[in-house]
Amino acid sequence: MIALHHRLLRRFALLLSLNLGVFGCSGHHDQSLTSVRIGWQVPLATQGQIVQVLKRTDLLESYGLQGVFVPFSYGGPQTEAALAGELDVIFVGDQPAVNLIARGGKWKIVSRLFYTKTAIMVPPNSLVHSIADLRGKTVASPFGSVAHREAILKQRASGLDPDKDVQNVNLDILEISNVVQAGGDRSWGKIDAVAVWEPSTSLFELRKMARIVDFTRTLGVVAVSDEFLAQHREPAVRFLAATLDAWAYFATHTSEVNQWYIADAHLAYTPDVLDSAARVEPNYAARSFKDIDLRLTDDHIATLGAAAAWANERGFAKAKVEMLPAVDLSLLEQAALHAGKHSRPR
Repeated sequence: MIALHHRLLRRFALLLSLNLGVFGCSGHHDQSLTSVRIGWQVPLATQGQIVQVLKRTDLLESYGLQGVFVPFSYGGPQTEAALAGELDVIFVGDQPAVNLIARGGKWKIVSRLFYTKTAIMVPPNSLVHSIADLRGKTVASPFGSVAHREAILKQRASGLDPDKDVQNVNLDILEISNVVQAGGDRSWGKIDAVAVWEPSTSLFELRKMARIVDFTRTLGVVAVSDEFLAQHREPAVRFLAATLDAWAYFATHTSEVNQWYIADAHLAYTPDVLDSAARVEPNYAARSFKDIDLRLTDDHIATLGAAAAWANERGFAKAKVEMLPAVDLSLLEQAALHAGKHSRPR
């Protein structure tokens, strides 16, 4: 059953890649450039906008790189592709990155990339007004994701047993979006609540399709495979430099980049939704490159450790792993010395 689930997830990723285009805008491979296979999640802001800058400007080429962009719906199938050696870099929430490493993936977390508002949401007229009210209810989230983790932790903190008092069910983030957008006054069919991240959080709230019961600001990271680092460490540093520049470009060309994202994602996002979704991220307010900060702090690393403990407890890893050895802060330090170049649309 698990193997079938994984095959279905991988098939979804393949279909999504055919619809969105796996390769960057150039459509050909330049042998003089170092190829980087980048896994990203389409329904996840603000990493979606950073991908658009890397796709639609000359940034990667200016650093001697060529991006191969591989889209996913959420971290589950993305992790499977990373374990299979099909990706070099991933833009991902902290929990899937931790799950990847805890399952034996040889990867390094090298920088922060974004914050996102992860929320538990219910229909507008639901009788659920607190997490404790979820007793006897059905909550949908993509299992193994940050949203799943936060749903379980919040239920437990409210005195509920997530395995007995609440029915937590596994649902892809795009399926959740379809369920919520189909409408419901007090429930969405058999589903009473969902756990989601941005821009779904803002989309549902602004369109009054759902309201937030509780939320947390959660962490997104950049991770690079050990194999890529062993063969291409300097290009990996340059990739991070391009990512820093991409954030600066997005922060100073917000409307343009949001339109790129809207056009590429083919989802129900609009500029007001993406603006709301980005407000949780400090870099969104940057006015120049010098304001961009992607450092991983001690608090972030502690969060990764807590995520590893949760992954072990919930069966996403056979043993708890120490996350500090899987974090390499040196690449971002070196990247900051190279970054600050200007990009232009193709």
